[in-house]
Amino acid sequence: MAETLHRMLPLAAASMVLLLAACSPRIYGVSEEQWDTMGEAERVEAIRAWESVQKAREARLQAEAEQETALAAERAAQVAAIRSGDAGLPGDLIRVSLRGGTLRIGGRDRALEPTSFTLASGETRSVEVHAERYRSELDVAYEDGLLLIDLPRHSRTGAARVAWDGDWMQGTESRIRSDGPHRLRDVRAFVQVIPPPGRPLRRY
Repeated sequence: MAETLHRMLPLAAASMVLLLAACSPRIYGVSEEQWDTMGEAERVEAIRAWESVQKAREARLQAEAEQETALAAERAAQVAAIRSGDAGLPGDLIRVSLRGGTLRIGGRDRALEPTSFTLASGETRSVEVHAERYRSELDVAYEDGLLLIDLPRHSRTGAARVAWDGDWMQGTESRIRSDGPHRLRDVRAFVQVIPPPGRPLRRY
């Protein structure tokens, strides 16, 4: 035991040094102690290097934001085309009805009032739900035949998951539960395809 502790001490000390260094005040990316020992030319060079790094970082963040905006616009256009019937196959647009069971709202589990909504493939949206005079926003998504209900913010873990079923063409019901923000319990989800005319059955 003592030998193990003896081996661990240098590692712990090094970790502490790195932690303190990360928390120490810095001027243009240079520690305050090092800055005090630098000449004017060295400080000018440090400032230029810091500004160069910041500009590169800002350019990267802007490019990432522009790419995300372009992808979001592309998804929105595809969803709109599916909803209008200009694109998509049967299974790309569905109607979902929720009834029965409970959801957590206003700090308690309450009886869910029936609600219905449509979703296009690639779409994520919020739908209004009601329970005992309370209302809230339920996040849902549909992507490549997978229906997600009660999505947590910035995550998909915990949502109720309903996978594509050929019976959706005529409509089918299943019981769902979730571990998302609304904690759905024993809710009946009826899913039915809204088919665009003259298109073949989509298979997942």
